[in-house]
Amino acid sequence: MRSARLIAIAAAAVFSVSCFSCSDNNRPPRISRYRDKVKEFKIGQAGIDNDDSTDQLPERSNLDDVEESVRKLLDDIGRSDNEEAVKADIDSLLSMYDTIYEARTNAEFIFYRNYTDKHVEALYNEYYHDAAVAADLIMYGFNRGADSDYSSLFEKLVDKEGKEHYVYSLSSARAEAESSFLDIAETKSEYYEVINDASLSVGEKDLRCAELLLELIEDYTPETFYTQYDRDYTGEEILELGKTVSDKIIPVYKEMLKDYFGTVSWSDYFSEDDSEENPFETVREYAKTLSPEFDKYSQKLIDEKLYTVCYNDDAFEGAFTDELPTQNSAKIFIGNMGNSRNRLTTAIHEFGHYYASFFDETHALMAKNNLDIAEIQSQGFELLFMQFYNDIYGKSGDSMKLYRILNIADSIVCGFLVGEFEYSIISEKDSITPEEVVDKFNDLFEELEIDYHLSDIPHIIESPGYYISYATSALASLDLLDDVMNDPAKALEKYEKMARISNNSGEYSFRAALKECGFDDVLTKEYITSLAAKLKMYSKELSR
Repeated sequence: MRSARLIAIAAAAVFSVSCFSCSDNNRPPRISRYRDKVKEFKIGQAGIDNDDSTDQLPERSNLDDVEESVRKLLDDIGRSDNEEAVKADIDSLLSMYDTIYEARTNAEFIFYRNYTDKHVEALYNEYYHDAAVAADLIMYGFNRGADSDYSSLFEKLVDKEGKEHYVYSLSSARAEAESSFLDIAETKSEYYEVINDASLSVGEKDLRCAELLLELIEDYTPETFYTQYDRDYTGEEILELGKTVSDKIIPVYKEMLKDYFGTVSWSDYFSEDDSEENPFETVREYAKTLSPEFDKYSQKLIDEKLYTVCYNDDAFEGAFTDELPTQNSAKIFIGNMGNSRNRLTTAIHEFGHYYASFFDETHALMAKNNLDIAEIQSQGFELLFMQFYNDIYGKSGDSMKLYRILNIADSIVCGFLVGEFEYSIISEKDSITPEEVVDKFNDLFEELEIDYHLSDIPHIIESPGYYISYATSALASLDLLDDVMNDPAKALEKYEKMARISNNSGEYSFRAALKECGFDDVLTKEYITSLAAKLKMYSKELSR
């Protein structure tokens, strides 16, 4: 999975955009949800994709078949001189999960086209359930294999530190997987009930979200908080770098806001526009000029219609890219993203994820989900595409460039603030009260003079620890800025290298990927200080 980019469109909220920019789809479904149909964007048209039929839901996998395949693996690792059979079992289980995950992806797209339909949601939850339980069952078998005479075959498939948790029976493993799925889903579903409860004040919603957060992080420690995202930096490093962001980036960020709103054509981005023009046709028109690979995969996107763009009242308001692992491909969803300009910038962002997926052959079950790398592949493509802005936007080109840079800078600012908040809460979880959690969040965001609330950011509840990747990847993406502005060929070369770094395989950590692709080490005070000066310079140039 990549990202679910939930962009706020209203001008008053646009620079809080990173707090709604992406959401991790590797999560349990929202089993209980009420959504008001009074939409921010009520265009009332079917849009590019109006195929809402549940008849196209894929066939569900049988978890009994998964359990039986795991049982076969357990039998085979109990026999001597049986290496080939064990290898075949491993390959079969990995392929089986790819099929289950791909069914979930295809069901996901039907659900997000029909986001207000509780029946469709219930059907989609079944696919999500299948993927979650199947993953636990297969990993149970792999961990048993890691303790067998064939341990070398499982070395790259298991978390060595977690093997001691896999000592019970297969039937117990299935029962625990079912229970775990329901527990997590119940807690996260409660979040949606809270934020959609019109009888609660904002303060009451924030307080209840703080209570939910403290429940969710009971088993986290400061040492393990970031390990789930395959990171090579610590929370302590983020806290220290956050001071430099506060001292250097935030003052420049505020200047950039003034510069942007001082441009003549800034309001063009938010103008009313009910055009149904396909944004991916525009992406292809320019992407094909970059390289034969961009031409190939942008054409594939169009020819095979590996995208959905919805403008209808019942569709999800947001965007994401999800993988089709049996095909080594991916597909993109964009729903109700406002005017054509916003749909285009969203399509550009998601195309970066889509493009990178073709160079990543990691099985779905083994995906490490290194978001720091993944978001460079999308944010970096946004910057790379700026070289076409004058052609696309005409007199608004420079204003749009500044908006794009400001949007990514906003990811740094909000990402570090949320990162500091989350890590601080983890460190104090045994003593802090829900009221103090809310106060800490409010105190941090007060620096930006933005009326923002804890209950506004679903990532904190859905995927604790996820959010800091928007900041770190944005730092790295902006390392392309000088080259995009002055040497696009060099920027393309660096981006192409990054697009070929797997964010799922675990082969590269964030810093190793940066070094491999010719990027600076962005997690330093020196880099952040230098970046602040560059942002200020380009802001003044583009706002003239």
